Amino acid sequence: MGRLRVFVVEDEVLLALSLEDDLREAGFSMLGPYTTLANALQASRHESFDLALLDVNLHGEAVFPLADELIARNVPIVLLTGYGAADLPERYRALPRLQKPYEPTILVRQLRRTVGMG
Repeated sequence: MGRLRVFVVEDEVLLALSLEDDLREAGFSMLGPYTTLANALQASRHESFDLALLDVNLHGEAVFPLADELIARNVPIVLLTGYGAADLPERYRALPRLQKPYEPTILVRQLRRTVGMG
């Protein structure tokens, strides 16, 4: 199996840079980061990737339309958010979720678990 491609949607520049380092170090390949819902939606329809790491809130805009499209396409998703599960719409509460700020080892473990690698 080659390097897993992670589609990253994150609007915080410093966090996106940190994610890129953490993903590369763990052997993943990163697509993005996409910082707006519109750009992420467009790119997700044209790019090939194994799973998506989605910031729930993009400059005040919810990422849920993208999440819905990816779920419909059976793309594994991990939400990256400062919100607790109870703060999310009910249909997203069962999705894997990482709390901001995240721990790199927990991020990698969750991504691998989401695609059935651990």
